[in-house]
Amino acid sequence: MKKILALILIIYSSSVFSHFSHFEPRIIHLYQDNQDTTILMRMPLPLILLDENWQGIDSKQNIPYTNKVNISNYLIDQEKIRENLNDFKKHITQGYTIKKNDVVQDYLIESINIFNSDDRKPFSSLKTAEQNFNRDITIRPSATKLFDAGIDIKIRLTNTSVVADDISIYSILGDKFNAINKLANIINLHRDKANDSVTTTLGILDYSSTHLPSMMQQLINGFIDGFIHILIGLDHVLFVLLLFYSATSFLKLLSLATAFTVGHSFSLFLGDNIAIASPIFIPGIELLIALTIAFTAIALLLKKAQHLGTTPLLIIGIIHGFGFSFVFNELEKEGAQTSISNLLSFNIGIETGQLFIYALAFGMTILINKQAMLIKKLPYYVSVCALVISAYWVATRSIPLIDYIAT
Repeated sequence: MKKILALILIIYSSSVFSHFSHFEPRIIHLYQDNQDTTILMRMPLPLILLDENWQGIDSKQNIPYTNKVNISNYLIDQEKIRENLNDFKKHITQGYTIKKNDVVQDYLIESINIFNSDDRKPFSSLKTAEQNFNRDITIRPSATKLFDAGIDIKIRLTNTSVVADDISIYSILGDKFNAINKLANIINLHRDKANDSVTTTLGILDYSSTHLPSMMQQLINGFIDGFIHILIGLDHVLFVLLLFYSATSFLKLLSLATAFTVGHSFSLFLGDNIAIASPIFIPGIELLIALTIAFTAIALLLKKAQHLGTTPLLIIGIIHGFGFSFVFNELEKEGAQTSISNLLSFNIGIETGQLFIYALAFGMTILINKQAMLIKKLPYYVSVCALVISAYWVATRSIPLIDYIAT
């Protein structure tokens, strides 16, 4: 049983990322161009090249329009894309369904721009987005590695109006290989200066220009996003589990959980309203989150966790909260709009997810204690797994800081 538990945690840790890596933006602009509608779209390039059977970067699968140079490195075949541009465009259209008044439309891909994500040009406004399209196909020299690349697409939808027609865009790209949980959709509808609207969603793209989500639906979506966000962040899940096993009673757990909640709620709202210019701030927070997990795991192993008070948990909560807040912060840089109500519903979703983890841990503890003969108590094995994983994170998350200091 202990081997199975360890294996589950290790496999899970290999398939998830830290808070700051959860979301990649898919940015969309719709606007009127004479008698047609033009759609400008930016997304990660792997999103359109990986099929639903993708098994991960360490698999031996081939990816179209790339060359595999080693077990985890795929290089973009730029010449193949240029030579087979029409087929490449068809590959893109297979992933998106566009409708006009509920009728599926054929559409033309006019221009493509492939780039390295580290030197991407702005796309958050219509003016800056249009500047990314100069010719039929542009592939920047730095766009070499598939998983570091993004793509801009210019689409023309003939005889449509963003004012009079209902234009809908639907895509489930990434749904079959878990990328959908890390994808944010920022859709900008440009009717005129007085009626521009921005809609932000996570996951599957299901947008309608005339059926925009109500305030209630936005709150529900925010709640669901927060709930999912905590469950796909192993660093936060591990800490909540350690917190559960650190408490000696229900009242103790309630006090620790409340302090942790107050702390990360504070930094969630604070972090969304401040701009951190230092390039080492986010890597520093990532490292601190890993250290808090390692510290708590060690305290639990040494049977000192019962001495953890509300003040340390308040500080730890603040550290973890910055991880949540920068989800919003990074999306706002790409043009997304958030409000107090969005943050509040997101935070409530996080808290509900935290309660769900407590309940799940309670149920699993009872089940494992009944079904398995463990040499030591379950918290020991959870602590060891958490310590091993957090030690790995401490090592890997220190690298950006070391590189920064070295340069």
